Amino acid sequence: MQINIAVISWFRRHTLVAHLLVIALAVLLYWLWPVAAFLTVALYVAVLGVASMNMASNLFVDTLRHVRPDGGAIGKPGGQIAISFDDSPTEGTAQVLAILKAHDVKATFFIVGAHAAARPELLRQIVQEGHAIGNHSYSHAHTLPFKRPATILADIQRCSETIAAITGVTPRMYRPPFGVVNPGIGKAVRASRLPCVGWSLRSFDTATARPARLLSRITGRLEPGAVVLLHDYPAVTPQILPDLLQEIKRRNFTCVLLSPETLQP
Repeated sequence: MQINIAVISWFRRHTLVAHLLVIALAVLLYWLWPVAAFLTVALYVAVLGVASMNMASNLFVDTLRHVRPDGGAIGKPGGQIAISFDDSPTEGTAQVLAILKAHDVKATFFIVGAHAAARPELLRQIVQEGHAIGNHSYSHAHTLPFKRPATILADIQRCSETIAAITGVTPRMYRPPFGVVNPGIGKAVRASRLPCVGWSLRSFDTATARPARLLSRITGRLEPGAVVLLHDYPAVTPQILPDLLQEIKRRNFTCVLLSPETLQP
């Protein structure tokens, strides 16, 4: 573990140097064995690509992905979990809020600044009903991960400013759009001084319209410390949410709000 931490720390500080070293190695190998040069570059790009799509790698920025399990044993009933919704507020937020209220459960909503500006009343309702909020970028653009760190940082700051202007609450957490974390995003997040928050259980509610399959995927992987990723706009989410909340209650899990204090790696 010490070696891994040291390598990650070096890579973050010398990313450009690492790229140049790989290129130099590939050039050297090309004169000896062209196939080896191609494989070296391909492997390096693949490793970076996987790391960018997997926040658990922590290669570009430290990520918090669990809540403190409060003594609950893995795989045993009891303990703390958290439910989180990305991309809010959306056309589905009001229905999700009604379900959460009916079951007396609090969740964490990661807010897209542009969505908040378009639906300020829903954002205020989220806060007024006692849910937590986090920064999920202003634009949520597919091209955001490819922007300069300064541009990404400005996007983060604009989102926080928009949320604060509407609710009076300044977010203390950031979740990168799509869960993508590359060198530019890592640098921007560190500059923002907001902890980077991921998840431990991805529901893929945006990829399936089958309620039974979605519910089974979530409940089959629930354990103390889990951070569940959902979205409030797919039609399937409110279909399974009541059953999910009932199952959480049946297992004696406690739903907690995400915050820098309740989160851990």
